[in-house]
Amino acid sequence: MTASCILIAEDQTATRERLGDALRASGFAVLAAADGREALERFEAERVDLVLSDQRMPRLDGLGLLRAVRRIREVPFILYSSGAEPDVVFQAGRCGAVRFLEYPFQVEEQLLATIAESLGRSESPASARGAERFLGVSPAARRVRRLIRRLGPTRASVLVVGETGAGKDVVARALHEESGRAPLCSFAVTELAETLLEAELFGHERGAFTGAVASRPGLFEQAHGGTLFLDEIGDAPPALQAKLLRVLETGELRRVGGGPARAVNVRVLAATHRDLDADVGAGRFRRDLFYRLRQAVIPVPPLRERLDDLDVLGTAALRELAARAGMQPPDVSRAFLDALRAQPWPGNVRELRSVLQSVLLWWEGAEPLVPADLVEAQLSLAPALGAGDRAMCQRMVEAFRHAGGNQEAARRELELTRAAWRHRWRRFGLAVLARHG
Repeated sequence: MTASCILIAEDQTATRERLGDALRASGFAVLAAADGREALERFEAERVDLVLSDQRMPRLDGLGLLRAVRRIREVPFILYSSGAEPDVVFQAGRCGAVRFLEYPFQVEEQLLATIAESLGRSESPASARGAERFLGVSPAARRVRRLIRRLGPTRASVLVVGETGAGKDVVARALHEESGRAPLCSFAVTELAETLLEAELFGHERGAFTGAVASRPGLFEQAHGGTLFLDEIGDAPPALQAKLLRVLETGELRRVGGGPARAVNVRVLAATHRDLDADVGAGRFRRDLFYRLRQAVIPVPPLRERLDDLDVLGTAALRELAARAGMQPPDVSRAFLDALRAQPWPGNVRELRSVLQSVLLWWEGAEPLVPADLVEAQLSLAPALGAGDRAMCQRMVEAFRHAGGNQEAARRELELTRAAWRHRWRRFGLAVLARHG
């Protein structure tokens, strides 16, 4: 089989040679160029399976090279830079880069894994693995990725804390993927009634309770050798807390209904939106279990504290959701991304994905997304608005568009008083249209 050929575009000689040596040692054929223009000439003249490019280069930067390459033919393109501006990351995703990496990066853990995925898959942000799952360019996002890379390969129990919808499950999966363990079993403590939790986690023997017609291993046994992720651990009832502590301390469990003690080798990751320190102080959560689970902590910041990440999060989510729906991802205007930043996002990333899913449902597939598309999607998800209010809001959005962004002209078109227009404008949350076009 012919080795895949990777074209490196990097103006720093030492970096270019280091990357080239690492890729050759991994079995790739390598072409190297000292700037974007030279890289484009080599791309046009030779067979290239993947392009790896720095952003900052003389004559032609990484984004310019990406655009030029895409006009010639489709190949996976990985762009990297140190301290990249959010707009660069956004433009990279919009132009078709399969991944943007922050430099310096770990060659084996990040670069080689990314290249292997890119050569063996279609473009999809959902294919990111390990710390790269946690997308973002903000200092807060970079800190989370550093913690994932540091703690992932250890055996430590990690407590992931943060608001609902912030991405605690993404962090847990990333920690598992950085560990090299297998398999991963996930379970939310709030999924089942209290009477069923013990059997789900620890398994049961035949006849242990009505309906137990056969013995069944629980999640601890199923996760043997790997990772068990317990979501919403702060909601675990007291009886379950005591049994969890016993398994964590002894490495053994007994199924519901008796039977022998069974040894399990499981790394436990846990997550909660609750303040467990306060729950421990109030006696709602066992102090000893808390310390067992909290050998290390990863705080996941809410979306409102990392608004710089909305460009990459929004673009990646739209590409992933469009791919799942069998659609081409929409082009996205700068105004649309600015409108995303203007939202409070109390439901964090989960709310963002829900709204963008609605945006795709209503998108007509012709023009780039604009703030009005966001307003219409949020309107469709607003149960508090009746049919009359929805119709009025849609009429106001259309009038505002027809009037070229002039509120007074739109108001006159609808024959509304100034007071009625202002009241509905505020109530329907349409100020984002005036701010972002």
